[in-house]
Amino acid sequence: MSQRLLSCTQQFFAIENTLNSYLVSKVPSYLVRLHLTYQNSGETRLANLIKSCRYAVIEDTSYNNWNGGTCLHDVVLFAPLTVISTIALDEIAQVTSRICEDLGKLAHGVENEGFHAVRLNLDDEKDPDCQRATRFSAKLPMNPNSVEFWKPAYARIFISHRDAHKRDARLLGNALEGFGLSCFVAHDTIVPRSEWRTEIMKGLETMEIMLVFLTDDFEQSPWCQQEVGYALGKSIPIISIKFGHRDPPGFISNFQAFRGSTENIALTARGLFPFIDEALGKPERLVDILISKLIESPNWSESKERFERLESVVTKLTDAQVAILLEGFRINDQLHDAYYLTSSDRFNRFLKNVTGESFVRRGAIIKKVTLDDLRQPETK
Repeated sequence: MSQRLLSCTQQFFAIENTLNSYLVSKVPSYLVRLHLTYQNSGETRLANLIKSCRYAVIEDTSYNNWNGGTCLHDVVLFAPLTVISTIALDEIAQVTSRICEDLGKLAHGVENEGFHAVRLNLDDEKDPDCQRATRFSAKLPMNPNSVEFWKPAYARIFISHRDAHKRDARLLGNALEGFGLSCFVAHDTIVPRSEWRTEIMKGLETMEIMLVFLTDDFEQSPWCQQEVGYALGKSIPIISIKFGHRDPPGFISNFQAFRGSTENIALTARGLFPFIDEALGKPERLVDILISKLIESPNWSESKERFERLESVVTKLTDAQVAILLEGFRINDQLHDAYYLTSSDRFNRFLKNVTGESFVRRGAIIKKVTLDDLRQPETK
């Protein structure tokens, strides 16, 4: 990869730094430390609040220019009614400020990141934000970056399936990988000579979404039932893909299944994209990954395939995403010299569809249309 293209890619991931936040990865251990500290000092209410909560981190809620620029995050604590009711309304600001201050003490020395605020909300099973939050546990969660089978920066998807259908499950996983999704499919994903139960537990502990490869024989497997139960217990979003005639069983029966086809795995993967994107609860994350894959394209054939993938699922781009896309197009000759992208205004039409604005190309440079541009013919 050229140095200029590498710089462009680094700029892209500087914008989407939620995938690489060091401080966010430390929040579980910080909460364990606070729980023990409050417990040992006799601050029972604070200790119980931490122990009983679910927590979520809202990243980049504030920014300051100190020390070269610092991104600040909010921590949201979802507490049950029996616990939250012990804190009077006029105490909430004091309690949340105290926890935020103590989190800041633990984060002392972390460069370019910090905590902006702690929020306290009621634990509500019907609240999608609460459902996506993580339950506090004195057992520190496994760091996904330490699990070798997950692709760095990709969303982590565990595909639960019967052994008899592992080939089709793997084909689906391969198709989803093109959309920025790293898929665990036991036993294909497991490295030879690894202890398979241990590897499955690693996948379950670090997954972000569970896909149920729902065949008619799915519920006959106690392993599949346990995997689904594990996801339910951790409040991990579950999406069922129906390949047979049976509806989702048990506690996932109230969720509408997505109709899949083993005859057209690529179409199934594309159709799943918006559901997975929504379930992740992280707007723009998967789109950012698709953009990064396109601007890093190594040849014209890949440029066509990666562009078609982006075009097939993306309906809107932010100004920041457009800027990165245009810079990548300018730098990478496998994009601006790709006939498929430049013929018939294909690339420009895509930009117009996702932004509502018109664009003009001059060689490798694409910019928004101005009155002067309209008076000049476009370079083919």
